[in-house]
Amino acid sequence: MDGDTLVRDYLDRLEAAASSLPADRRSELLGDVRLHIELALAESGRTDEVAARNVLERLGSPAEIIAAEIEADGPPPGVLTPPMGTRITESPSVAVETLAFVFLTVGALVLPIFGPILGLGFVWTSARWSMVQKRTSTMIVAVLLVMPVVILLPLAASGEITAMFSSFGPVVMLVPLAGIVAAIYLLASTYLEVTFVLRRR
Repeated sequence: MDGDTLVRDYLDRLEAAASSLPADRRSELLGDVRLHIELALAESGRTDEVAARNVLERLGSPAEIIAAEIEADGPPPGVLTPPMGTRITESPSVAVETLAFVFLTVGALVLPIFGPILGLGFVWTSARWSMVQKRTSTMIVAVLLVMPVVILLPLAASGEITAMFSSFGPVVMLVPLAGIVAAIYLLASTYLEVTFVLRRR
């Protein structure tokens, strides 16, 4: 069985398992999963059976995906209802990727060193970015922060703030740039992947 056949079979099983979802949500989920598979295969540079199996195994079975989807959306109306008088409050969720960009850019300016590190934490919890993207963005931050940390931390610890800015101004600028460059890389690589997939269609 070749890779294309495996992917088609997987998507067929996913569509069957998603029959209980609303039509619009089912269509959106299938589109998201299909795009994820195509991006993962494009990143690996292979579309054979082994590559397809690896991607599908990382996704999990169709039943697992639908179970997670139902749990995230909550039960359908009438299945479980709260007792009368119970007040339900909902808090809007913020995408992990949005938080990553905020800490890598604004956080890098407001919280030098710590902002990019916190941003990387959100990068690594994201399911949208690939392992290559996560490792590369981490490498960018690490490389750009090594020199400032080695040079500036001893000066800051000894209270020589004036010398830090007067003698090592360009080095100081690397601190916010670490997160900003990583954020630019993530944006650019995501755009190129989506463009690559769309051109193949």
